[in-house]
Amino acid sequence: MGFYAEYYIYDSIKEDMVRKRTRLSSVVNRYRTVRERRIAAQELVEEINRKLAGGWSPLHQTEDSRLYTPIADLCDKFVAAKEREGVRPTTLTNYRSYTGLFLRWCEDTGRSRKCSGTFLRVDAVQYMDSVLEKGNGNRHYNNTVKALRCFWQWSFEHCYCRENPFAGLKLLPKTAKKRILVDPVSRQRVSDYFGREKPQMLLVCQLVYSSAIRPKEISNIQLKHIDLDRHYILIEAENAKNGKARCATITREIEKYLVPLVEKYKNGDFYLFGTGKQMLPSVGPARRNYFTKCWDKMRRDLLLPEEMQLYSLRDTGLTDLLHAGVDQLTVQHHADHSSLAIQNIYTDHYDSGLNSKIRDLAPQF
Repeated sequence: MGFYAEYYIYDSIKEDMVRKRTRLSSVVNRYRTVRERRIAAQELVEEINRKLAGGWSPLHQTEDSRLYTPIADLCDKFVAAKEREGVRPTTLTNYRSYTGLFLRWCEDTGRSRKCSGTFLRVDAVQYMDSVLEKGNGNRHYNNTVKALRCFWQWSFEHCYCRENPFAGLKLLPKTAKKRILVDPVSRQRVSDYFGREKPQMLLVCQLVYSSAIRPKEISNIQLKHIDLDRHYILIEAENAKNGKARCATITREIEKYLVPLVEKYKNGDFYLFGTGKQMLPSVGPARRNYFTKCWDKMRRDLLLPEEMQLYSLRDTGLTDLLHAGVDQLTVQHHADHSSLAIQNIYTDHYDSGLNSKIRDLAPQF
């Protein structure tokens, strides 16, 4: 027979009470035990009562069982759909991360059994308030809004909700990047430190500085991507930040490190930076956050400022190329930036060397 919720509502046209039945079987049957089914059915009945008390009328509106999909199931459906669409692995990982954090909040606040059709804008606002309360910056806040806006838009398009609760939420102003350039003296100290402690990490730093390869892209480099004859490293589209393949230049300094590695490790499927403390080439890749951990330990040991980050080497390398007289268009392509405006964001940093040069060479008034 199945499960039904039966209730009466006043029909202003007929001027009489009308009996309505909402089929719950498609939702309740997702649960295995009788106890779980009863709990789910009771929650759905309570949800209908709250909607009726708020003035909702089902007389002239068709109810679809999709609106009663639990949020946890909806998150799984969304990720599975994006995987079928063939989105990039990094994008899929981001979707899993943001929906996972969102679902954890739903569980912590008792919203885990809330249906997709009854998650309201006030719930979305409360979630975003919790993101800020955790001390996250504007960038994380904005990325969260964009990810969940996409999630709920997909839900709306597939009839799992009546509106996108995250639509219209304003993004916060972008904050300036908290990085400073790495001056030549500091770079020499970094070089000496990693040359003694972890030579593979020194190669990471050189690839960031000279080849303008992003740390996340570096972790995915395999030996077969290295072309010593034509002096470049292939960054495949699925590993690139903007989804476009490119050839990153290998400088003579970097080539000295790469030649013995390529000759020693013949397997082209080996990752240039493998698992293990020394990050030597292996079948598995080193994690991108391991680069950051090594850098942060070095920075603390050498008492370098916190704003001097691993990614600062990329900004420094691009800035040094401009100071060396390389034209902006060449630097833009080298950095894989979509425009000069984007490039200016990464090269607009405090430069102590520039200040010293002007101080020493400026003519008297």
